[in-house]
Amino acid sequence: MASARLPRLERGSLSLQEFTPLLQEQGQLLYIDTLNWRQDFPHRPLVAAYLAYDAEALYINYRVSGEDLRTLSPGDGNYVHEDSCVEFFMQRERGTAYINFEFNAAGVCYAAHHASPSEAVLLSAEEFASIERWGDHQGQHGLERTGPAAWQLTVAIPWTTMGYAAGQLPREFYANLYKCGDKTAHPHFLSWAPIQEVEPAFHRPQFFGTFVLD
Repeated sequence: MASARLPRLERGSLSLQEFTPLLQEQGQLLYIDTLNWRQDFPHRPLVAAYLAYDAEALYINYRVSGEDLRTLSPGDGNYVHEDSCVEFFMQRERGTAYINFEFNAAGVCYAAHHASPSEAVLLSAEEFASIERWGDHQGQHGLERTGPAAWQLTVAIPWTTMGYAAGQLPREFYANLYKCGDKTAHPHFLSWAPIQEVEPAFHRPQFFGTFVLD
């Protein structure tokens, strides 16, 4: 089973844009490069994720280099997996319940609480607003172009939005990281921790890896 240790990195008063270089220098680097369905979906963009945390939030900087750029999702709460998309699925304890956080290159977020893969309850407007985002295509909705594309997105997901009590940090949690683009010109489905399914399926918490907070 995949595992990673996350460093504590104090953000202080830095904006998310200002914090991103520090996150890239000192965060835990993970590659989202597992082609679970190589035969049907061979496209493999280069995807790196840098992770760290502080008392307030978990921070993830995604850096993507591949083909296509698509940001057609109209806004938070709408699906983004058909766009140029990066994702973080997590659960506080092993079981069937989990939360999925999905972002397109423009920073649009789709996120929901799941009691199981077939049961989803969208985050509230306040929860969506709590998730900070910064990227080089932030707010650039309606893009759809092919050819080489490189982009990055940094997100700050509060621990409280993940279901922890204020001031409470976990010792560990379980999660997976994904890259997809279902309706881009080169559809692709990559994961950090391997998934043992015949067809693309990210809603599989049984394959989540373990994240330990240093």
